[in-house]
Amino acid sequence: MTTYTFASWQRVGAAASLADPDTLVNTLPVRGSLAATASVNDRPAQPVPVPALQLYGPGDVRALDPKEIVRLFPLPGTPDAETTKFPMVEFERAELPWLFTPLAPGPTGALRPWLALVCVPFAAGRPQREPGIQLPVLRVDGTELPDPASLHLWAHAQTLPGHETDPRRSVSRLLAPRRLLAHTAYTACLVPSFEVGRLAGLGKDVAGGNLAPAWTPGARCELPVYFSWTFSTGEGGDFEALADRLRARPLPPKAGRRPLDVSRPGLFATGPGPVVQEVESALRDPNAPARDPWPVGEPSAEWQQRLAKALVPVADGTGDEDPDVLPPLYGGFHALSKGAAPASSGWLDTLNLDPRWRVAAGLGARAVQADQERLMASAWRQLADVRAANRLLELARFARLVAGRLHLRHVRPLSTDEVLRLATPLQSRLALTADTTLWSSIRTSLLPNAMATMEFHRAMRPMGVLSRRVGLIAGRSTDAPQPPFATVLVSVAGSPTGLSVPRRDPDGAVAFAVAPERVVAPERLSAVREVFAPEDGAPDAWRRVASEATQRSVQRAVTTEQLAATRPLAAGALNRAFRLSALPEIEAPADFLARTKVTPHGDLVFPSGRSGPAGLGLFTGDTTVPAPGRFTGAFDGLWTGEEAGDPAGEWHGKCTGSWDMGAGRSGVWKGDYAGNWSNASGQDGGDPTWIALYTGTWESGTEHGTWRGVCTGTWNPENISSDGVFTGTWQSADRHGTFRGGCPGSWDWCDADPTTELWWADCSGVLRVTGEGPGPEQEPWTADGLKGLVDEWYETGSLGLGAFTHPGPLAKQGDLLPAPAVLDTRPEDVRDMVVQAHDRVLGPSHAPPVPPRDPFPAQQAQQKIVDLTDPAVTVPAVVDTLVERPAGTDPEVPVQWAPVFADPMWPPLSAQSNEWMFAGLEHVPADTAVLALTNAPFVAAYMVGANHEFARELRWREYPTDQRGTYFASFWGQATDLPPLHTWKRDLTLGTHVTAPPDRVVLVLRSALLRRYPGAIVYAAPLLGTEPKDADARHPIFRGGLDPDTAMIGFDLTKTELLASPWCFVIAEQPTEPRFGLDDPPDNALTDPPTPGIWGRPYSPPPNTPSTADDWNNLDWSHLFDSKEAYLAATHAPGNQRPNVAHDGLVWGASAAGTARQCFQQPVRVVLPAARLLSP
Repeated sequence: MTTYTFASWQRVGAAASLADPDTLVNTLPVRGSLAATASVNDRPAQPVPVPALQLYGPGDVRALDPKEIVRLFPLPGTPDAETTKFPMVEFERAELPWLFTPLAPGPTGALRPWLALVCVPFAAGRPQREPGIQLPVLRVDGTELPDPASLHLWAHAQTLPGHETDPRRSVSRLLAPRRLLAHTAYTACLVPSFEVGRLAGLGKDVAGGNLAPAWTPGARCELPVYFSWTFSTGEGGDFEALADRLRARPLPPKAGRRPLDVSRPGLFATGPGPVVQEVESALRDPNAPARDPWPVGEPSAEWQQRLAKALVPVADGTGDEDPDVLPPLYGGFHALSKGAAPASSGWLDTLNLDPRWRVAAGLGARAVQADQERLMASAWRQLADVRAANRLLELARFARLVAGRLHLRHVRPLSTDEVLRLATPLQSRLALTADTTLWSSIRTSLLPNAMATMEFHRAMRPMGVLSRRVGLIAGRSTDAPQPPFATVLVSVAGSPTGLSVPRRDPDGAVAFAVAPERVVAPERLSAVREVFAPEDGAPDAWRRVASEATQRSVQRAVTTEQLAATRPLAAGALNRAFRLSALPEIEAPADFLARTKVTPHGDLVFPSGRSGPAGLGLFTGDTTVPAPGRFTGAFDGLWTGEEAGDPAGEWHGKCTGSWDMGAGRSGVWKGDYAGNWSNASGQDGGDPTWIALYTGTWESGTEHGTWRGVCTGTWNPENISSDGVFTGTWQSADRHGTFRGGCPGSWDWCDADPTTELWWADCSGVLRVTGEGPGPEQEPWTADGLKGLVDEWYETGSLGLGAFTHPGPLAKQGDLLPAPAVLDTRPEDVRDMVVQAHDRVLGPSHAPPVPPRDPFPAQQAQQKIVDLTDPAVTVPAVVDTLVERPAGTDPEVPVQWAPVFADPMWPPLSAQSNEWMFAGLEHVPADTAVLALTNAPFVAAYMVGANHEFARELRWREYPTDQRGTYFASFWGQATDLPPLHTWKRDLTLGTHVTAPPDRVVLVLRSALLRRYPGAIVYAAPLLGTEPKDADARHPIFRGGLDPDTAMIGFDLTKTELLASPWCFVIAEQPTEPRFGLDDPPDNALTDPPTPGIWGRPYSPPPNTPSTADDWNNLDWSHLFDSKEAYLAATHAPGNQRPNVAHDGLVWGASAAGTARQCFQQPVRVVLPAARLLSP
């Protein structure tokens, strides 16, 4: 049994540090605050005070993401929810109900949630959309809502013992303590519980809001609704009540049989004898005696002889005479028979000459006739696949013939070397043995792996350059010259040693590639003091090596001894900043700058494909210069997309603002911006993002100049907001600098054009002056060219660095680029390199000896390759992977196809009448469980009739068929109940061909239990005393409903097994879905007048409970009210403490965790012993 732990609240993160206690009546503060300090340069003894941190509160919530909800009860749209359970909502995050509550738990451990679940009848009010308000609004009387003073009791967190810290095993839950009435429609709504949250949800000013309740009992209230769903209740009672009413009752007399009047058969003037016969149904009474056999009197025998004669056609169908209209000979197509013998007991004769079984076959024929159009449409679709398969088989036969001749003429005569060269591309797909491919055989042999590659064969080909240079040599005959390398593979494969390559001692020389691809960020350059240099450590070594760094890669021959002796340069030997701009001796390629790219996130990508360090700002400027000024402004424009669900679109518009640098120096700026946005959350789950470039002009008195920059950010499709940061440069003739800031904004819909929307944002930031005079020369950005520039950046992911700097030398932009370091030769790095160099050179001499290998079997491989590539083998193998057909058939013979329908055939029988499924079902009273057995002869007759009728329909529709296919083979829908009809032995009796046991049991339930609880678990299990042995449970193999309140469940279980040992059938409530509620009052509590002492009585647990888990199973509504009148007038469970409702230290109304435990409804199951179900 699963065990749960309930908690009255749960807190994580910063909210767990809040200190203001919740007294359940305090109305302030509306936001939580935390004191904070900061320490500088690791000096905790000298803290720096900072402003208090403000946490989001209920007044900051505008909506709730439905993805936070993981479970609802009742499910939306439920038509018959039980009245004894509380509506509830579960959240994935265990702390969500208290996430925005700006208080800490109070002295009693109570903490109010910032939202609540309420449930109101349709007649009282429903959420409505209103203009200008983002959320739906619920207007309802306060009497329809729970007491706001006790909302903390109806929110709790749930964890599993031992997994308290695992968020995947924890949930939070809100309950609506509504007393549900039968046959009533309700709306469940998530609403704010505080007044400030109510004002925020309605879009009103929250300045006057506080933590007072969002509604007042008895007053009309207006609440925003974060989420809602609807359901309706059914009749009173729950799973426990319905299961308790279930009884095992005997079946009515003649159950499973119906009377059949055969006095007027229609074909003949007289009937077969007795007027009334019994016809059986698909299910039969397990205790019913055998049905009366067919009468043996003279009238019956004469009638069968006349029927047998009528089944035989008079004409053979080869002439021009009209065909005879005869009774159908059911199964005649499959048995290749044109008549039935009255004296035979075989299945074909019994089925066609006994009217009781002909009725069952006729029911099968009627089922096909009722659905013939759909069945034929499916048959034609299946035939299209067959025709395609047969076309493939025709092409396969043609391919095998043509390719077989080519293989015989051009492959089999080849020599061993030629065959091995030809099979090179197939080495990994040719299996020489069951577990060895050609490639693995070569790798484990003395034949060098290189000789089995395409490169080797290309070099050794007869007409190749190498062969032509060597010339021709004489072969086995002087008249047949042979290419020089014609037998090289066979020669090496036959050698006992293969190709022997003697080892030589290593000389200690190692070639090192000096490839300066490592990058040092500018802030680390001052720490670079060690470079790779010759032994003398001359200062010009850096220039020489750095000039080589401009090359892709340079090989320098250095011995390991020289490497070990290398010493780093002295700290003062290199006293410059190693930026590209400080290395004038480097001749950078002319296109180096153009091929150096910048991503939308500001990262550098160099021509070699290497990325620079992340976080390099494009416009960092000189960080030592203070920021003397600030600027403000606004963006205003449009965003476009084809439609609301597009993954990407465009931004464009205008931007204006002002700036102030103090000392009376101020001005204005204006410009244009253009960008792209992407709805990444609809693609891979990330945040929706946008990027933009902007450019414009600025002026201040007589001074004027230009400015440009880059902006990137995110936007929220839920709350129509956006956020972003941007950087840029500005310049004039007298000075230049940088600026950086943020631009939070909003977007909205445009009613005039659904594909064009509005966006606006405020911006602010700081200005820096980085130098006097004009800044670096820049390519011009124009308003008209912004869109093209943005499109290139967005589509390719990068722009050339020249777009942000200029196409000239790097002298003025060196600070923006990292410096290439040839090699970081710290002493430990040098030691590692020496060790690695020694291992590479000396390692082979220390390697273990190579194990001996066998010669490669060239001749055997040649024969196997020739055989495996024979089209007689390859073509059928390919066909087998493309066409499914019975085993043992010729893979190239055209497919003779019969359409197959896997649908169960009992629903069409039930559609004609449930009496054909189980005769006498209408006499079975409600709330009854009975056992029935599958009637194998009836099922066989019904299925033969269905297959026979569909064979006639196929011929009538000119479908290519031999009319012997088994089109329907499943009666119950789980497996094939019948073998192919054309394989049935003629002398076996009807029903013996059914593959299922003849006494397989079916549980029939006449109850509303499974209709109201379709997720209930039903299974059979051995009975140990009074408890089922769940470890040996058997689950249903089919399940269906005859009508809304009648279900049948079939098991792979026979009557013989049930009689041999105790078994039971179990109907269990779903245990993985916790539910909460209160039982209905006892019947004597609702009498008028009620029994004294019933209302408000002290609670006592049920007697003889197996564990403490059942201690609160007896709690019902009568414990919480002092009178019947108070109960009938109440709409919700009370939240005040009830000392009479207490047990083991747990008192009603004391805590949310206690309330959850008291209202928790234990899953119920009912056990039905099979012996009682089988008893007559």
